[in-house]
Amino acid sequence: KTQMKDQRSYFEKADFQSGLPLQLLTATLGLTLVLLELAVAQWPVFYGSAPNLSLIFIYCMIIYHGKYMPIFTIFLIGIIGDFLLSDLLGGRATSFMLLAYVMQLRLVRLQQSDFGQLWVDFAFSCAAVSLFQLLLFSVVSFAIPSLSPILFQIGATLILFPIGYVLIFAVHRLLQKVKMV
Repeated sequence: KTQMKDQRSYFEKADFQSGLPLQLLTATLGLTLVLLELAVAQWPVFYGSAPNLSLIFIYCMIIYHGKYMPIFTIFLIGIIGDFLLSDLLGGRATSFMLLAYVMQLRLVRLQQSDFGQLWVDFAFSCAAVSLFQLLLFSVVSFAIPSLSPILFQIGATLILFPIGYVLIFAVHRLLQKVKMV
């Protein structure tokens, strides 16, 4: 009988509503997208300026599953992206974290927006992230890099946003149907 009581008290203390496994899953998916960015950057058509897939992922995940995207995960995705894609160390991570904080301020409006409004907002967000990285690079290296690869990256990211949005939104709806989220 005491053994049964010990097991019951163990399960009473267990937290079955923890978001940690889903946070680890989103972090793993985000890091996988950074690796995919690295692979796409090797294609000759992109000339080293691959679309920012991790930005699409972070943007959509904050809107629909913000509790599974803690700031540490966003920092980790950004810093590993900086390291692997030879960006200024901390530039991508800082810009992603600043974007996450700004999005938190406008989260209710973003959640109530339709796709067209989200695409326009994402365009401004993508431009702001690129502008922040450009200004940071210019301040640190006292030089202005060529703008054509940056504009090409923004354009490719904006073209791929609808595909990423539809995929993430479909998974979001599927998870709602099976009541996992």
